[in-house]
Amino acid sequence: MPDDNINQNEELEAEQKAPKEEQQPVEEKSFDQVVEDARRDLYKSYQTSRRISNIVMISVVAAICGAMFLIIQQNNVMRIIGYSLAGALVVGMILYYVFTHKNFPNKTKAYVALVSKTINDEMFKNKAFSEIKSDPEEKLKMDDLVGDGIYAEANGINSRNVVRGVYRGHHFLYAEAALTRPSSRKQQNPPIFVGRYFSIPNDMKFDNRFVVVVKNLKEPLDLPNAVSDLVVLEEKEDFMVYGPEGANYRDVLDNKVISKIRKVKVEGHLLNMNIVFWAGHTAVYLSYDDAIMSVPFEKPFDKEGFEQSFADLLTIFSAITEE
Repeated sequence: MPDDNINQNEELEAEQKAPKEEQQPVEEKSFDQVVEDARRDLYKSYQTSRRISNIVMISVVAAICGAMFLIIQQNNVMRIIGYSLAGALVVGMILYYVFTHKNFPNKTKAYVALVSKTINDEMFKNKAFSEIKSDPEEKLKMDDLVGDGIYAEANGINSRNVVRGVYRGHHFLYAEAALTRPSSRKQQNPPIFVGRYFSIPNDMKFDNRFVVVVKNLKEPLDLPNAVSDLVVLEEKEDFMVYGPEGANYRDVLDNKVISKIRKVKVEGHLLNMNIVFWAGHTAVYLSYDDAIMSVPFEKPFDKEGFEQSFADLLTIFSAITEE
């Protein structure tokens, strides 16, 4: 017995002295890898679903032809088989629809939620942001955006990814939105605005409003169309300021604010930038193309484009909260 105890003790000591295998740290995926991997999985699922649907459709057509051939025969047995085949076909189609019609939409909904969360986490990761919360069910109200005094004629609004948070002590609202204009069957008019929208309170005191426009020279879209009550206070090739006649906007917006706004290059995916300043309220409209506003599906995720859009957003936040 003593020898057994000695042997056991020696084995325990040997195990304790033996070098433990180091666990390799799990490498976290970058935000673009998360989105791109999810996009590829969804696209593969879509292709598989489409392939199966095509096979089912061909099989159904062939089965219908077979059933019709049997039904028109003079032989009663063959007719019975034909009617039975037709009945089984109807039941089979109903079951196929019941079990598959929600499959891909559910995957798509989960994918959109993942993309929104991943992009939000990256966009608002700067320490200047805090208390970031999103509500997938919340939608913007058209009256709130039309009330900013930038766009008129809107008859509808689509919005998603509404986020509320704090930037350096200032509460803000952010969302992706599209303002639609009246259309008919004969004439489909493009939206008035498609892009990112955010609003934030300010401590300014003045009458009426000022609208700062920085436009894309190659493709100036989503320009203001509700500024007929204002006049152009300053105009350059790619830069305009609207305000009340006789007002000096630099009494409200100093050179530091304007210079920060001008750092945002309205080019590439960014098509236009409108910023409206009211006493107590600032709203920003950033118009982007489909590469930024559409959830990536068939085409690979545009990492560089999104990173630039995140940097632009941070620059604008810094500019309009300048104290």
